[in-house]
Amino acid sequence: MGLGQIMATLLVVLPTLAFIVTFMLAYWNVMQIDYKLKLIANMSADYANNKEDLTEFSGDEFTSFVASVSKICPGEKDILIGTPTYQGSAGIISINVVYVTPLTDNYLAGKRLSTNMQTYSYHDQNMSVTLTCPTI
Repeated sequence: MGLGQIMATLLVVLPTLAFIVTFMLAYWNVMQIDYKLKLIANMSADYANNKEDLTEFSGDEFTSFVASVSKICPGEKDILIGTPTYQGSAGIISINVVYVTPLTDNYLAGKRLSTNMQTYSYHDQNMSVTLTCPTI
């Protein structure tokens, strides 16, 4: 191996490989967060669909739901639940889950990740709500 090949390896190939590996790790982390948001949306839709009165969110059942969903949020911080609205198509439950990546991330800092789940209501009610996982 000549000096030129060694220099090319040190100056081009190794930094490129280092960038690719660190970017793939950052991307993997974001994909894991996206999976968690989809799981939160699914759990929230199931919870809302099992309620006969979508205007009341309180009690032990609601507290345990918030605790279980908050454990899934990145950093296990308490999820923020927006004010539900009850306009729109009859019988549709719409759940939005939002998270913004921390500004300390190397490549994907400050990116807004969100997911939306819509389902038909078992009790012919409609509701739309946004849940926000706080940034770590």
